[in-house]
Amino acid sequence: MPSDTITSAVDRDSALAVLTSMRRTAFDSAFARLSDYAVTRSVRTEQMTPTGTTTAVRSYEIQYQPGTERGTIERRDSSGTFRDGGLFGRVAPETDPAARPTNVAAQIFPDQPAYIEPRTREAFRYALRPGTVRDTPVYILEATARGYGTGQDQGVRYARLHLHRPSRQLIALTLVRNDQVLLFGEDSRMSLFLQRTADDTWVPHTSRIRAVLHVPFRTPRRFRTVSSYTNYRR
Repeated sequence: MPSDTITSAVDRDSALAVLTSMRRTAFDSAFARLSDYAVTRSVRTEQMTPTGTTTAVRSYEIQYQPGTERGTIERRDSSGTFRDGGLFGRVAPETDPAARPTNVAAQIFPDQPAYIEPRTREAFRYALRPGTVRDTPVYILEATARGYGTGQDQGVRYARLHLHRPSRQLIALTLVRNDQVLLFGEDSRMSLFLQRTADDTWVPHTSRIRAVLHVPFRTPRRFRTVSSYTNYRR
């Protein structure tokens, strides 16, 4: 029978102890804090064939000022034609790129996901190790859905959480999903990394989304998008 953990029973116990002590305030509020700063946002979205050939690209660079609802598009570029709609509304290019960005944190980390909820933890294996993110000490905690029992029913197949060691705040999360909704299937990988500003506030740094949509009688649709946030200033 597979082990209860990715490496050892000690890792599972340690991981669950850190998971229980996790704080998510910084992660949940990161996008709300964007409006306190002037910031530059760069976005690039690509549509690809199942073999990875890029068929459409759209990119923007937007400058936001504190307290404003919309930014100024400083640069834009595009090629090809995107196939919009379906389950990829969160991945496809934005219809109004100058608007404030979508709260990716809420999409990637809803309340009490299965790998955190105590009554569904047995569906996952856990591991824990120390690490660093841009010279910041973190715990790297991994949860992997089991290949048997209730683990087979989990839409989330893998989660990697980075917790700031001194405060136990969640500051980065990568999530791999494999969902089936009626006749539609979605394979996706989403990640969000935070950074600290000069005044010690956690704000978005980079978000990445890769997804494949399986639709009956159609070629799978594959997208990826990367957003980065730089030049924070009051």
